[in-house]
Amino acid sequence: MTKQTKEYEVTTGNIFSDIGLDQPEELLARAKLLHEVGILIKTSNLSQQEIASKLGVSQPKVSLLVSGKLSAFSTDVLLHYLSLLGCEVKIHVKKPRSRIGIFRHKGHIAVC
Repeated sequence: MTKQTKEYEVTTGNIFSDIGLDQPEELLARAKLLHEVGILIKTSNLSQQEIASKLGVSQPKVSLLVSGKLSAFSTDVLLHYLSLLGCEVKIHVKKPRSRIGIFRHKGHIAVC
């Protein structure tokens, strides 16, 4: 019997960063927002046509939301949909402590 070794990589927790995409934190945040929209739609017990009517979009657009088509939606559109779906969305901005801190370090974007 031959012994097989498993090859794996420890990830950063952000697949977009792991595969080298630009703006990985923004992509991960958008993916989390899309995931939340998709869950709300799936658990609403409404048809995609009913959801489309309430969101003011076409049924195929709702299908893209449910299937997780990230490239089809901007962050601001997803935030708008979450609001229409009854979510309270808060954005918290923590500024650098002083003018010296501006551009010294890159900030962080997260959806909690």
